[in-house]
Amino acid sequence: MAPGTNRKLAIGVDLGGTTFKVGVVSPDGELLAQAEYDTPRSSSEAQALLAVASAVGGIMEQATVKPGQLLGVGLGIPGPVDPAAGVILRAPNLPELDGVNAVELLGGEIDAAVHIGNDAYCATLAELRWGAGRDVANLVMLTLGTGVGGGIALDNQVRRGPRGIMGEVGHIVVEPGGRRCGCGNHGCLEALVGRDGMVDRAIRLLEQGMPSTLSERGGRTHEKLSPRMIADAARAGDALALEVMATAGHYLGVALCSCIVLADPDLIVLGGGIAAAGDVLFDPIRRVVRHRSQISGFDVDKIVPAELGNEAGMFGAAALVFDAAGSQD
Repeated sequence: MAPGTNRKLAIGVDLGGTTFKVGVVSPDGELLAQAEYDTPRSSSEAQALLAVASAVGGIMEQATVKPGQLLGVGLGIPGPVDPAAGVILRAPNLPELDGVNAVELLGGEIDAAVHIGNDAYCATLAELRWGAGRDVANLVMLTLGTGVGGGIALDNQVRRGPRGIMGEVGHIVVEPGGRRCGCGNHGCLEALVGRDGMVDRAIRLLEQGMPSTLSERGGRTHEKLSPRMIADAARAGDALALEVMATAGHYLGVALCSCIVLADPDLIVLGGGIAAAGDVLFDPIRRVVRHRSQISGFDVDKIVPAELGNEAGMFGAAALVFDAAGSQD
């Protein structure tokens, strides 16, 4: 779809360790063109960002974006960043980018303003602007996958905090002394409901002799087990899988109770692959919040799935550009 010649547009890039997505987005959240590419891996810090620069040029041509229409490029990074300095502090799946000034390097290749943000921050911004949260000003978002990311929006702005850790819901401690987290602490939400935590819980129950269809589907040493497989079994009524999902829902509900009294959100949005489990996860979450957050009066029906799915990071990266432009008006 060719954009109008006078409309300013943004390009959002969601950079992952395996692939990256790039899309042209209008100010009202219309996706005009998109593409996905393999992320090149190299000891050279420039390779991944050079590939992004090439993809930006290609998507501009595909969508017939004129240089004067491009407001800027947003780049979502799977790891902590310093947006003001334009520096990627740490990218666990792309360690060659640790400490790289992505704004300078990428900006020098594409002749456009570049803005960077953490991927969970971008997903939160996308849902706030154009997704499940478009009609509210205050929300909490969790992204549930290999880890647990998060973001908090207050007064229609996603907040980072002075050290950039506001919204790191995955590191709320929900079981003191529990499973060790990648951050070094014990009992963090991420350690218990991220991919490895859920799979390990299922394996422990299987090894204890609890019957389950997962014993046949997960491989001889259960190496094939995944949260999606567990969710599928739970929806089919498998008792072991239902217990795993209920435990995950319990921990998520406990964490959300803390989020509710701290952020007082209008809405809680859950995204990421694990959130796709649906009611087998959302029902226990809502039960815990209903029971444990009575002081807040929070309506548990306001705990909802994200709407933008796997494209939220790309949309949110584009939203970085529009937000930056708006702050300069």
